[in-house]
Amino acid sequence: MRMPIADEPAVPPPAGGRPFRRRTVRIAPGEARPYRPADWHDCLVVVESGEVLLELDSGARHTCRTGDILWLAGLPVRRLVNPGSVPVVIRTVRRR
Repeated sequence: MRMPIADEPAVPPPAGGRPFRRRTVRIAPGEARPYRPADWHDCLVVVESGEVLLELDSGARHTCRTGDILWLAGLPVRRLVNPGSVPVVIRTVRRR
C-alpha cells in the first residue's frame, strides 16, 4: 500500500524572508516509490526515520539512513525503496 505525501502549511517567513513549504513522504515497509523529478525539485530532503534505498538508473544502489540530509534534484534516481520492516519517513523543505 502506497502511503500518501502530506503537504503541510507554509512556515511563516522570518522578517523580510520567504516562506518554505514542508512535505512528508512515507514509504511502507517493502514498498517502492517511483522517482518523479518534480517531487524533489528545489527540496532539501531529510530521512527522519527508517532506511531508504535509492536505486539509480545505472542499477547502482545507495542506502540513506535516519538523519541523512540529501539533495535529490537532478540525480539519476529510478526509485526509492524501503527494504526495512518499519515505515520510512522523509521530510522535504522547499522555497515556496
